[in-house]
Amino acid sequence: MEAKTLNVEVRSEKGKNANRRLRSTGYIPGVIYSHGEVEQIQFKERDFFKLFRGHITESVIFDLNYVNKTDKTEVMAFVKDYQMDPASEDILHVDLFRVTKGEKIHTMVPVEIIGTAKGLKFGGMLEVYEREIEIQCLPRHLPEKFVVDVTELMVGQSIHTKDLNLGENLELLGSPEAVIAAVHTIKVAKETEEAVVEAVAETVEKKAGE
Repeated sequence: MEAKTLNVEVRSEKGKNANRRLRSTGYIPGVIYSHGEVEQIQFKERDFFKLFRGHITESVIFDLNYVNKTDKTEVMAFVKDYQMDPASEDILHVDLFRVTKGEKIHTMVPVEIIGTAKGLKFGGMLEVYEREIEIQCLPRHLPEKFVVDVTELMVGQSIHTKDLNLGENLELLGSPEAVIAAVHTIKVAKETEEAVVEAVAETVEKKAGE
């Protein structure tokens, strides 16, 4: 796996106003968590987007290079959460989680669907249900993504999380029966969609009456 590094700086100012000023200078405010400890940091927006190339994910572990810190102890981390402005799509704040060597991490790995399902030629419709898979593993074994090939799927067939080749180094935390992708007839797909919409509507109506 290609080595990745993010230059960071320790910051002392906190609060919305301080964060707003920081972002106006091209920096993103953030924090790094580690077993109950929290450290305030900041890093250049361009460095962050260069690291992720526009797609932020939990499955990328990178080294932290503290620019303004004399202690150069090796630190690795991954993005645990982030806040984005829905209008401008600017990153407002980032939460990092410090990786401890030899300690397993619990995170989400994205799914990449490839291929064209054979069932589409027979009136089927491909439905993708899982975009991320929850796993646990040592940092050195963390994959950046799971590639799922749906080429051989016929109408009525599906791929489950248990079908992934995780090997002995990755532990699946979600249900092994969870469907990643399936090919349905258009009628079944439409009925499924209608059932989901109806269930959501009932939930909203129930909450409104409470």
